[in-house]
Formats: sequence, structure tokens, C-alpha cells
Amino acid sequence: MIGDPLQLPATVISPTAERFGYGTSLFKRLQEAGFPVHLLKTQYRMHPEISIFPSKEFYAGSLEDGDLLRNSTRRLWHKHRCFGPFCFFDIDGAESQPSGTGSWVNEDEIEFIVLMYHKLASQYLTLKSSSQLAIISPYRYQVKLLHEKFRTTFGEKYNQSVDINTVDGFQGREKDIAIFSCVRSNGESRIGFVSDFRRMNVGITRARSSVLVVGSASTLMQDDHWKNLVNNSKERNCYFKVSKPYASFFNDTNMEALKVQSKMEKKILELNEFVGQTELITDHIELGNEGIGNDGMDADDGGFDED
Repeated sequence: MIGDPLQLPATVISPTAERFGYGTSLFKRLQEAGFPVHLLKTQYRMHPEISIFPSKEFYAGSLEDGDLLRNSTRRLWHKHRCFGPFCFFDIDGAESQPSGTGSWVNEDEIEFIVLMYHKLASQYLTLKSSSQLAIISPYRYQVKLLHEKFRTTFGEKYNQSVDINTVDGFQGREKDIAIFSCVRSNGESRIGFVSDFRRMNVGITRARSSVLVVGSASTLMQDDHWKNLVNNSKERNCYFKVSKPYASFFNDTNMEALKVQSKMEKKILELNEFVGQTELITDHIELGNEGIGNDGMDADDGGFDED
């Protein structure tokens, strides 16, 4: 038997059935009964910067990255920090629940995601001509509104270049880029089934090269797993606080500031700083020696003091 009990189980609609254990998979039952489990710990999908967090949070740090995976999952858009392998965009949007749907939406996140996709697709044309970008969300109504917004913004053929689906519908699949819309944003810190760590694990591990998480940090951080993810993104300098107007985040000035410096550029910058410091030291020495004669003795005294 092959499976991962740390990803999504079968969906159980009835709370009563869930309470009596019908949401527990056969794999999980065998594991809990003490049957030996062998972990296949080498992953061959994700850029190593993506696998860092799920490995630590869900698999006790046991995941290993396949050989040459860093090179094979490196992409041109990684030259911008905001399109790197792992990013969290903190947006204090407004959630709402359409009448009679039982689902949730966040139109602020949709607005930001449309702008993000447009920036990526306009700068990296390969993303326009191939369906290598996915947008996923835990809520089916958010997915519905995303489809509608992309259709009106990019035309009827939008789905040839972007795949929009629920987290549950995307389990077992992968894309180069996965944008994850968390949706929930409220003052009561209610996040519903977004708190299911298995759904979270699926959502952040669908990408090969970049996973871009969009959500409200203040709401999500009431859950321990999400709190760890947000803090991890801050520690790794891939956390971005975004305010309205969202278009300003993607303007040319900000995108230039978000460029990643290459090793050569860093070396040149360090060298320039060193040269600048050396020039300052030299100037200081020259100013201090203005009253010194060529022989190194004070010009006024004509020599050293005798004992």
C-alpha cells in the first residue's frame, strides 16, 4: 500500500460520521495499529527552497531533495524575490460569504492574483503559451470567481495558460508555479477548514519552481501551522506586506528593488564598498599628515625631543 497520511483523506460530509472515525483512511488505521511504515524520503518535484518548510513542519525534517533538483527547478522569474521559490504575500483583504453558498470568497486576493499573473505572463512569455501556472484555493466559490475574473480580463482562452482549481481537486498534480489563495481574513481569526494541516500541506507542495501564498497573516497566524509558515517566510526574507493600490507593488520601480543580486553583483558591490572605505582611510591619513615633513619629523621642531 502506498500513500501519504499527511495529505488529504477522503472527504466526509457528515460531522457524525467524522466523529465516529469514518474520515480516517485505511492507510492511517494500519499505521496507528503499529504496522511498519517505510518513508520514501527523497522528493523529486520541488525546488529545495519549497521543500524546507513542509519537511520541517510535517515530516520531522526527514525529506531529502533529489540530485541536481535545485538546478532543474531554477527559473528566470527567480531573479525577482517576489517570484522566488517560496513567498508569502500578506494582504488584509475582506472575506465574504455569498448567500446560500456555504463557501467563502476574498475579492481583494483575486484582484492581487490577477495583477500578479499579468506581471508574470507579460514578462515571461512561456507562461502564456503553456499551462504551467496553477491558482488553487480551498474554497470552491473563490475558484468560481477566479474563473470569472480571468475570463473577463484575459478572454475566453485564459484556461489554456492557467489552471484554476480547488486544493482538493489539485491533489496529486503539479505545475511550475502555484499561487495559493487562502481566502480567510477576519477579526475573529476564524479560518475554517483552512486549518486542516493536510489541506495546507497539499496546497504548498503543488509547485515545482515557485509557490506563492496569498493570505491574511493576522488571521492565519492564530493557527500554529500557519503561524510557523508566516514566521518561516519572514526569517527567510520572502515575506511581503502588500497594501492598496495593489498595482503599485508591481510597478517598475518596486520590481527593480526586488531584483535578486547575483553572486557576481554582490562581489562587485562588496568591492565597491571596500574601495570606498579605503579611499576614506587614505583621505584621513592625508589630512593628518599635512604638518609632517618628508623625513617624518615635526616641521616646527626640526627633530625628536631629547630625553
